Amino acid sequence: VEGRELDAQEASYVVEHVTDRAGKRPGYLALYRKTAGLLDRLAGAPFSSLSLERRIGLMTQHRFTEYDVRIREYLLPYGRETLTVRALAVPDLIGGYYFSPAGWAAVGYRAFPGRCGDLMRYTSAEA
Repeated sequence: VEGRELDAQEASYVVEHVTDRAGKRPGYLALYRKTAGLLDRLAGAPFSSLSLERRIGLMTQHRFTEYDVRIREYLLPYGRETLTVRALAVPDLIGGYYFSPAGWAAVGYRAFPGRCGDLMRYTSAEA
């Protein structure tokens, strides 16, 4: 999301999001499998084995960074698998990232909005 590798702790939140969705919501396991398979096919190798630059290039080339799908794209008889990934998987995975502490930090929050981040701030007068 930020054009860099996630560290193990940051990635664990995304993995937890995927695991939760795949285990509890119908259709997500198939969607994630379709996404992984498509990325591997387009890369010609396991997607995860590519360098970060190659992964970003592949995502850009196949418009996975443009998950806003236009109505006319739904009418085209080709590219259905790519369209599915762009319309469903990409927004879900990005949302999973932005609901994590790393995602909150990327937009300037130290704690998830609406949750107490510093109890002392709420129990004492501001200086």
